[in-house]
Amino acid sequence: MPRRYSRLERGIAAVLVGVTLLACNLQFGAPGEGQASSTPEGTATASAPATPEPSSPVPTQTATGAATETATATVGPPPIVAVAASGGRLNVRRGPGPEYDTVGAFLNGQSTTATARNADGSWVLINTPNTSKSLGWIIVKTQYTTVSGTVASLPVLEVDAALAAYIRNCTPHEMLVNPGGALLLNRSSSPENRLQFFPGEYSVTDQTTESEVASVTVFEGKTVDVRKDSSGTSFSCP
Repeated sequence: MPRRYSRLERGIAAVLVGVTLLACNLQFGAPGEGQASSTPEGTATASAPATPEPSSPVPTQTATGAATETATATVGPPPIVAVAASGGRLNVRRGPGPEYDTVGAFLNGQSTTATARNADGSWVLINTPNTSKSLGWIIVKTQYTTVSGTVASLPVLEVDAALAAYIRNCTPHEMLVNPGGALLLNRSSSPENRLQFFPGEYSVTDQTTESEVASVTVFEGKTVDVRKDSSGTSFSCP
């Protein structure tokens, strides 16, 4: 016959089963906790992929606002520099210097605004009086110019170099050119019978008779020939 266990023995057996189950739970723990703690640091898992770093920092609202304020501060209104002709007329030239062609005149009493300057501030680019249309360049370091404002505050404008202009003597007589008092040698002295001049109007006088033989206008990139002497004879340059 099978042995019958006493009530005490059955109680002890139940206690032993409960202790065994508790020990198993303490060894293996709750699902997921042990796995998470045992994963090596820095190892990517399928459930939490690593997020790549952005290639460049994303600007914040504060940085964007600061950059906008800086750009706005550097723009500002253009400087106002007023110029006037006082005591005489001024030649208006294509560029900042007497070596450029004359494109107009700035008459005594006229006034306008300057929009640019050359590197040393001796010439300024002006508008046609009472308009915003660019007229040309005038010299400001002269007794005939009055300036209101700071020329140095104007932007510097670069202009291509002027083309050389010449007067050449094709006659057998020496010629005097005014204004300037430059002496042109006769045609047999070529190439010294040609001299460079600023664009403008000149009178030519035959030194043999001291009589004016020509009134010429010189332009950039051109050579004006004096072909007649005081006798009225025409010559050509070799």
